[in-house]
Parts: sequence; structure tokens; C-alpha cells
Amino acid sequence: MTTAHRPPDPPARSAPGGVFASPYAPPAGECRDWSGRRYAVGPSARALTGRDRSHLLGRAALALAAVGVLQFGYGAAVPLLIAAHGWSPVQALLPFAVWALVQAFSAAPVARLRERGALPPALAVPLGSVLAAAGPVSLAVAADPLWAVLGHGLLGGAGAGLVYHSCVHLAAAWYPERPALHTAFTGAAFALGSVPLVAATGLGPPPEALAPAALALAALVGVVGIACGFRLAEPPPHWWPPETDPRGWALRPRAAPPASRDHSPAEAWHSGALPRLHLVVAASGAAALFDAAVLPLLLTRAGFPPWAVAAAAVAVIAGSGLGRIAAGRRAEQGERRTVLTAALACGAVAHAGLAAAVATGAAPALICFAAAAGIGGGSCYPLTRELAVDFFGVRDSARIQGLVYSAKGLGGLIGVGGALVLLLLAPAIWAVTAPAAAGAAAGSAALAALRLRRPLPARTLPLPSS
Repeated sequence: MTTAHRPPDPPARSAPGGVFASPYAPPAGECRDWSGRRYAVGPSARALTGRDRSHLLGRAALALAAVGVLQFGYGAAVPLLIAAHGWSPVQALLPFAVWALVQAFSAAPVARLRERGALPPALAVPLGSVLAAAGPVSLAVAADPLWAVLGHGLLGGAGAGLVYHSCVHLAAAWYPERPALHTAFTGAAFALGSVPLVAATGLGPPPEALAPAALALAALVGVVGIACGFRLAEPPPHWWPPETDPRGWALRPRAAPPASRDHSPAEAWHSGALPRLHLVVAASGAAALFDAAVLPLLLTRAGFPPWAVAAAAVAVIAGSGLGRIAAGRRAEQGERRTVLTAALACGAVAHAGLAAAVATGAAPALICFAAAAGIGGGSCYPLTRELAVDFFGVRDSARIQGLVYSAKGLGGLIGVGGALVLLLLAPAIWAVTAPAAAGAAAGSAALAALRLRRPLPARTLPLPSS
């Protein structure tokens, strides 16, 4: 008696809307694909939380839009801080440098606490938003810059890190079939939420407006974060949406090949690929954080009118936000390293153009190059996040991605600190040399990205027989 065998699943076909699925129904419960990756299929996000996953994504993006003003709105406030408090440029930028360091280095601890169940998003996002609100409050009331370092740099940086890393992870967890695009969407919200605030600085507000505006901003950050974080939940481990077959998704066309195996953080570091990703993020972050924090002050001291300074700052933010979305879309097509190298090279050229525009006083060219510089800086984060998964696997991806992102803190010290050193050593040519130096950092990041290679599986030769 013969037994009928079901034929194997054919390669995936593209379903409506671009989601890949096999012709068979998605399996119920846990399954594995051809590479051995585990999937826990279903139940739906609505069955688990009472809300669709798009609703959860929107709340995470809104919380990030509110807290993102601490990074992307800070540079526009630096001239006001100097005028209102009588601070030097070094004193005005020091809180931001500390903020960038703390916000970046909090990524790995937040991931570890989240894995242990000690820091779910329903706790991390409201708590982080309240801590982040201390940043604008300290800038409004602190005449001594050391209090601003404590309030904005330490408390605000820790709070922004809690919100950012929790919300970006949440987006990837609820959209495992398209993580790059949806983490890029939340990253774009982190940038684009600052556009109204930065655009308002083009009206030339007086120094007296700093305190009431900062206090109102602090209240907004806290209220939005608490409201968005309420009952914000992440899915179970290895969760997969029930409407898509993960086995077909794993066979989608142009998918990046999976990692040779799952690496621990220590193994990822010893492979050599993780240090190279660190170099890419640190060098790219130096250029991006220079644009966010130092460029408005540089343009103000170079004699550009307030509207041109605000327009250039808005262009940087818009380029960063929209560049992240574009990079996320391309990352889903398996061209991560190529797109990352091209984006960083674009940023390097744009900074050379910024230096030329500042030297000639050409405001239209300044705005165009500022937008291109923002694209280069913003594209780095979603692409390196996905490269970390490609290189090191999914088992410890959250912790390894946190380690990759932490290099942004070093980039902040290089970008902001280096610009201040150039201001002290060569004030006469600072307005030209500082953007050129940022372009050199972006160029070095592009060269490092070009040399990125995934770790190869370790193989041993058999011992010769005696």
C-alpha cells in the first residue's frame, strides 16, 4: 500500500500588498523555515492587545516625535541659550554632547532589561518621557551650565534613550516581516517631530521667549509620552503575524541571506564585523550630530539671517527623517550595504557643499546641501540595524543592535567636541573648516561601509590519520 506524500512548498509568490506567502495556509503555532529560524505564528495583535498593530506603531511613533526635539531641536535653541544665559558656545553645547552620549549608551542596558521582563514598553515609555521632560526644564531655569548638563544631558539623555530604544524595538517586534521599513518610520518620527519647533526659530524669537517655550515643550513631552505609553505592549518572543506564512517569507525574492549562525555579542565582536559597524555608526554620527547641534550656531555666527538658519536646520531634519524611510524601503530589498555606502558618500559630498555655501553666503545652495547631508546621516541607523541581523542572526539581535547604536555616543563627542576645538583653535576659518571636517567623517564612514563583510562560518580541517 502506497502512502501519498504532500509535495514540498514551492518558492514564495508575492501576495497583494507586497507580503510574501506560500500557497498553503500559514501554520498554527511554532514552526521553522529552511534556515532554522523559529516563528510563533499568531494570534493577531488585536487578539493579544485589543488593538491593531498599526495603532501600536502609531503610538510609538508619536512618543518618539515628542522626545526627538531634545536632539533635533537643540541646535536651533543654542543661539537662544547663549543670549539668554550668557553662556559660551562650549557651555551651551556641553549638555547636548552629554545627552548624545547617554542616549546612545543606554541602548544595550535597555535591551538587556527588556529581555529580562524588567522594563516593558508600558513602563519604559512613560518613565522615559518624564525623565526627558527634565531636559527642557533645566535649560529654562538653570543659569549654571552644570545644572543643564545634569538635567538635559544625564536625565534627558537617559529618558530619551528609554523611549527611543523601546519604541524602535516595538516596531520591529510587531512587524517582523518588514522590520526595516517600520523601524525607519519610527526613526523618521523621531526627527520630523522637531520641524514645527525649529521652523519657529526662523521668526527670530527674543531671549525672553526661551523659558516659557522650554517649559511648554517639557509639558508636551511628558504628557504625550505618558499617553502613548499607557498599555503599550510588545508581542511574545518569535511572534509572527498569522496572515503571512513565514516559510514563504523566508524564500522571498532578493532577500538578504541569513547569518551563518546566531552570534553572541562577544562572538560578534571577535568576528571583526561588529567593530567595523561601530566605526560606521561613530563616523556617521559625528557628521549627523554636528548638523543637528552645531550647524545653526555656525550659520548664525557666519552672518546668515534667522530664516536661512531655520530653513537649513529644517532641511537637515527633513532629509534625516525622509532619508530613513527611503533607506528602510531599500533595506527590505536586500541592498543594505550598497545603499548605506551610497548614502554616506552623499553626505560627505553634501558637507563639502555646505562649506562652499557658507564661504560664499549662498542661502539656496546651503539649504539644498543641508537636506542632502541629513539624508546621509539619517539613513545610517535603519541600515546598520538590519546589517547587524544579517551578520549576526536573530537570537541576540536586540543586544547586538544596541551595541551598534551605542557608537553614536562616540560620534557625538567627535562631531560636537571636534567642532568646538576647531572654534577655539581657528575661529577665523571655523565656519568653513567645521563642515569640511564633518564631511571627512562621513567620507570615512562610507569607506568603512564599503569594507563591511558578513562573518563566515568557522570551519576546521580534519586531523590527519596517524
